[in-house]
Amino acid sequence: MKSTLVTSAFLCLACLLIMNPPADAQGVGASGNITGTITDASGAVVPNVAVAAVETARGTRYAANTDDTGQYRLTGLSPATYDITAQIAGFGAQLQKGVVVNVGATVILDFHLTVATTAQTVEVTAAPPVVETERGSQADTLTQQYIADLPIDRRDYLTFTLLEPGVSNSTRMADDQDYRVKQTPQSGLSFYGSNGRGNSVTVDGGEAQDDSGGVRLTVSQDAVQEFQVNRSNYTAELGGASGATINIVTKSGTNDVHGSVYSYFRNDAMDARDPFAFSQALEPGAIFNPLAADSVGAPIKN
Repeated sequence: MKSTLVTSAFLCLACLLIMNPPADAQGVGASGNITGTITDASGAVVPNVAVAAVETARGTRYAANTDDTGQYRLTGLSPATYDITAQIAGFGAQLQKGVVVNVGATVILDFHLTVATTAQTVEVTAAPPVVETERGSQADTLTQQYIADLPIDRRDYLTFTLLEPGVSNSTRMADDQDYRVKQTPQSGLSFYGSNGRGNSVTVDGGEAQDDSGGVRLTVSQDAVQEFQVNRSNYTAELGGASGATINIVTKSGTNDVHGSVYSYFRNDAMDARDPFAFSQALEPGAIFNPLAADSVGAPIKN
């Protein structure tokens, strides 16, 4: 009897594994979406329109169809640039090129199809919306251009988060206290006065921090494509962090061979002088003379 129950449970588990389709490999918070409504010239919605998004760098294709309300939704898109095509029999196909999808963002892209007597494809251009109506959270995305062009110390790209509103250095806040115990490892980022230990940091959807809130050393600055900083009011799918969530996306290969070379040069000759650093006004054992010109310290570089 016992062996029969074990065999039945095993068969049920095997059936469930076969019935469930393979899950998308993109981690939570490391992808973006494209959604919109497709209508005809009169403004009526058009169902069952085939919508395809092709990533320009790698050729990866995503597809969806509009429902009865004329709406479509492409989810789990890697942050990249896409060419979007909408087509159905009886209407001219439309192509939208250069649609940029950032990490954690939802791009709204509507199409207005026109009746076509011959096969044709119309390329349309549309400016992205100024306000993202699909999301009510306080979030910003630091793209690859910021990471590559802005000056940074220690090549710690997470320090760029300090440029966002309401973010401060939590390590500095701890050092300014008169009495303090040994500090627990933390992310170093304080959001709206938090202690820096309640943040969630992910790399391609996987956690990148230890149990105390410190950030593990994972990828270098050159391997980061972009990252999104969710400061507050973000959705529950990003986790239960008491502070903020930072979702990092790494670079991925393309159909073109490419690479990068850099030189990391640091020398104190290029550092600025401390404005409070001065030489001694008097030599050891000398007597102060207010009339002497050498009784004033000279600016030095310590």
